[in-house]
This record gives sequence, C-alpha cells and structure tokens, in this order.
Amino acid sequence: MNFIFITQFHNKTPQKLDSFCLTFGVQFTLVFACLLFIPSLVFAVDFDILSYQGDLNIHADNTAIFKETITYRFGDDYNGQLVGLGKAGKMPEGFDIDPDPTVQVSKNGQIIQNVSFYTMEEEDGYKVKIYNAGYAGDTVRVTVTWQLSNLLFLYKDIAELNWQPLTDSSGDIKEFEFKVSSENPAEKLYFHTGKLFKEASVKKVNDFYQAKMKDLPRNRQVELHAYWPRSAFAEAPDQGLVSDNLIWFKRVELEIASEKASNKIVMMWLIPIVLTVLLFVGLIFYKRFKKEISPKKKFAKNHRLYEPPMDWPPMVLAESVYSLSLGEMKPGAKGFGRFTFERVIQATLLDLVDRGHLAIKKGEKEPILKIINESGLANFEKECLKLCFSDKKELAISDLFSDYQVSPSIYRGVSKKDAKQVQEIGKQLKRSFDRRISNIEKRVKDKVHALRIPNYYRPLSTGEKKLSLAMWIGLIGSAVGSWLFFYCSWNTYGFVSFYLLFLGLLASITLVLIYVVTYGYYDNGVLTDEGAEVYYHWKSFENMLRNIARLDKAELESIVLWNRLLVYATLFGYAKKVSQLMKVRQIHLENPDLDSYIAYGWYAQLHTYTGQMKYYAAVANTASNYSVSSGSGSSGGGFSGGGGGGSIGAF
Repeated sequence: MNFIFITQFHNKTPQKLDSFCLTFGVQFTLVFACLLFIPSLVFAVDFDILSYQGDLNIHADNTAIFKETITYRFGDDYNGQLVGLGKAGKMPEGFDIDPDPTVQVSKNGQIIQNVSFYTMEEEDGYKVKIYNAGYAGDTVRVTVTWQLSNLLFLYKDIAELNWQPLTDSSGDIKEFEFKVSSENPAEKLYFHTGKLFKEASVKKVNDFYQAKMKDLPRNRQVELHAYWPRSAFAEAPDQGLVSDNLIWFKRVELEIASEKASNKIVMMWLIPIVLTVLLFVGLIFYKRFKKEISPKKKFAKNHRLYEPPMDWPPMVLAESVYSLSLGEMKPGAKGFGRFTFERVIQATLLDLVDRGHLAIKKGEKEPILKIINESGLANFEKECLKLCFSDKKELAISDLFSDYQVSPSIYRGVSKKDAKQVQEIGKQLKRSFDRRISNIEKRVKDKVHALRIPNYYRPLSTGEKKLSLAMWIGLIGSAVGSWLFFYCSWNTYGFVSFYLLFLGLLASITLVLIYVVTYGYYDNGVLTDEGAEVYYHWKSFENMLRNIARLDKAELESIVLWNRLLVYATLFGYAKKVSQLMKVRQIHLENPDLDSYIAYGWYAQLHTYTGQMKYYAAVANTASNYSVSSGSGSSGGGFSGGGGGGSIGAF
C-alpha cells in the first residue's frame, strides 16, 4: 500500500484544486475502463448451452403443443436442470399452460428412464426441476413438452401470435432454432431479439416457419410475432376483440425495423465519428495550449554544458528550477517530477561530504557516515541530517532513517485486540515523517528566498486555463465515451465494436501521456522566459551527464569540478555512469572521502539504503490501516410487446 497523506479538500488552493479535479478525471477514466473487463463473480454451476430447439405447433382451436429441447455441456458437477415457461405480460385472455408437462432426458447419448422431476408453480408461470445429477464433462439433452391454450390473439381480421417463449437463459446459446407450424401456414412471421443487432434467419419451409441464429447471448428475450387470416382458426371461440389489427401489426413491425436501423446508424457510425472528433479536438487544443505556454525564445535541444550552471544545494535546485519540493518526492507521493526522494537525499549527503560537513569512511562491513560539524549549514540541511541520522553523530549507512525503520513483523500474526495498537504505531510513524518532511520543505523555501532566487514559474493565465479545459473535455470525453459506448454496444446490442475498443485504448493512452506531460503546470505553473533560460542551462548540463561516457579526451579535460559534477550526477540519476568513468579514467578528487566513495563503488550501497525509506513508509502505511478480518459467511426496445417468458438453467 502507498504511503500517501492527503490534505483536506477545503484547504486546497485554486491551483491545487485544478490539479485535483484533473487527476480525479484521469483516474476515473482509467478505473472505469478497467471495470469493464472485470468479469462478474458467478457461483452457479458452470455449463454451456450447445443448442436450443423450440417447436411450436398451433392447432385450429387455438391450443398448441410447445416442445423445447436444450442440450447442455457441463463444466462442473451438477444436480439437475431447470426449464421454465411463463405467462407474464401481454397475453390473450384465457392463455394458460398445462402444469403437467412431459420430460425426456438423455445423458451422453443414453436415454434416462423414469427421470425424476416436479413442476413448481411460480407467480407468472411454471418451472420444471429435473433431478439428474452428473459430473463435469457430461452432455445432457432435456426435452420438455408443454400443452398451451388460447395462445393467439383473435381479432376480427387476423389471428396474431405475439409471444416470448424465452426470456431468461443462464448461459449463451450456441445454436438456436425455432419452428412454428399450423394447419394453415402463417401469412408472415417475424423473429425478434430486442435490441440485438444480430438477426436470426427466418424462412418458410413448406407449411412451417423456421428461425435460426448462432450465439444468442445469455438472458436475452426472443419473441415470435406472426399473423394468420382469422378464418384459419374458425374453430376457436372469439375473445371479444372486435377491431381489425392487421394495420397495427404492420405498423409495429415497421417501427421495430426503423428503430433497429436507427440504432445501428447511431452506434456504428454517429457515435464513433463524434468520439473521434472529440479526440482530435482535444489534440488540437493540446497543441494550442503547448504553444501558449512555451517560452518565446527557442533553445537548441542537444546543447551540452560541461560545468554546473549554478552551485546550489540539490534541494534548492529541485525547488527553484524544477519546482519540486521534497514533499512531492516523498515515498508514496504521486508526482511525475524529474527527481526521486532517494536521489535527492543521496545527492544532499554527498554535497555535505564535499563541503566538509560529513565524512564517509570504510567500515568493517559497510561505509560509515559521520557528522563532522554543523557550523554554516542551512536550516533545511540540519533538518535533513535529523531525518537521516536521528540523534546520532555517526552511523552505518544501513542505519539511515533509524527513527522510521519498521518491518512487517509489526502486524504479522497480530490478534484482533492488538490491531488498534498496530494502527497507532503506523499513524505515529507517518505523522512524524510528515512533520519532518514539512519542516525541510519550509526551510528549503526560506533558503531560496535568502539566496534571492527569482520565481521561475508563473500561474496559468485565464486564456491558458480555457484552452486546457477544452483540451481535457475533448480527451476525457473521447476516452470515457468510447469505453461507455463500447460497453453499451456489447452489453445492450450484442455488438463488439472493435473501433470503439481501439478508440478507447488510443484516447486513454493519449490522455495518460498528456496528463503526465502537463500535470506539473496545474500544480506549479509554467516557466517564465527567465526560468526557461535557466532550465535550458541545466538541461544542457544534464545532456552532458547523459553522454559522458561518449565524450572525447578534450571534452573530459574541460571538466574541472568533478566533485560538484558527482553531486549533480547523483541528483540526475547518472551516479553509476559518472563513478565508473572516473574510476576507469583514474580521475581522483581532492576530497579523500569522495575519492574513496569512487574507488570503493559506494554509490550502489548509498542508493540502496537511501531508497529503504520507501519500504519503511509502505510498512508504516499498512500498519496504520491494519485490521483483522472477522470473516463472513421485460419487454424493451425491439419487441412488439408480447408476453410469456421462459427460462433455462441448472443446479
């Protein structure tokens, strides 16, 4: 867990508040995108539905035989199967289901004789519970035959079938087939899958209609909508429906077709175009924003400087030129600055060694650090020594930050009653560390003022903020919208939009990259023209450090202050490269301690132990939050409004 300390929301400055809102927007986008791909937890029996076959035979007296055959393949051991049929919603008056269906079951190709089942009456229909236990890998075929009455709406001009035989399937159906037959074939039959873009193929074969489709998603409703001349069911008694309905039947089908076509245009064309435009708008405003905040003077990119531009302490350099305080670099801080906590501390210690305030000597097992004198030290440097040495004057480098050294044993195996004590220890360590960092931070700022270093950063102007806002609206809108509509197209319409998936990834990556590049502008402001020039000098110096191994002899001979170069190389992350070069080229320093530091390769050990503070902070944060677990044990768009219902499952 991270070692993060959050100030109260109402204490945020306007600039920090802008940064907070921006960070929240980016984090929300990324979390939302990740949640789309986290599967739902399922605790039921695992099975696939290989096929579903429905066979509806309607008689002239408006009764019907409905046979449904479901083929399961089980991934877990199981106890049986569930098949239901409902009568909810809009159904003809007098519609009924015989509660005594017939059931046939075969397992792995063998018919099971005298299968045990019973029919449960539910609020809106019946469910057959079939007791047929088996093992993972079994293939089971279940056939349930129902007797139905008053299935059709009998109008003056037509007999209408408006029925949903399946509304709730616990698994995807790989092969779906449905047949509708009668003594006189239907004039027209439509097969609806609601908002799914995937259509079933419907064809008339002799005296029956057949609908087929592949990969019907789970929990999807299917609906049959058909009509016959009223005379085809002359034997059936009237239902009191005296109006003509053919014109309404055709109007409903026209509306369904129109709605589906509109949805396809919106989801497959309009929304992707709008979201793509949003992304380009965001990028255009980003380009304009970058142009506005860029310094007027242009600088060469690969220029090198062979001496440090200013001889400032590392923390002062980080604060004034890079606008990075120690608090923004402390363990757990979510900054994207140029320097890290361990490098700043390491460089500060080397700076004090170079200036004669600290000594680093060879010990029996590891180097020893010793405070020689504190006279002439700045207040922030004294505070830094307290952070590193506590109240000691001499210690092995593995004992740095001894006041904060803590291990996971503090909470491992702790009982519930001692959890609060562990939390309090963690909180005390965090508070103590926070206070120390805050004190150093404040005194560094005091030193910057004492040195009369001008403020190299200015806040964003109103115009720049407007450009930035337009940029983030475009980028976040494109990223969030792409993921949202990708999920909608997949979950609602059964359509996997690879374009929206690609656009969501592209917009999210672009969003993160631009966030990393621009984050500091909202916290710290942008460089002034004077600041840009100072920054350029330090960037030129860093270019030299980066390429120091490739410098020729003349360039190396132009470097005079190798001791100061070593300090800043440590700050910029090139300590190993510079130390190895000095050792290979046999470059010696007047300071015997720094010379030993190079000769014995102590940079690796110092880097390791200054980096240990991250580990201590993480342990303290875990302890402060430690606890011991106590344990715990329809109808919709794309349909014509038909009722009924049906379910498939297993247990």
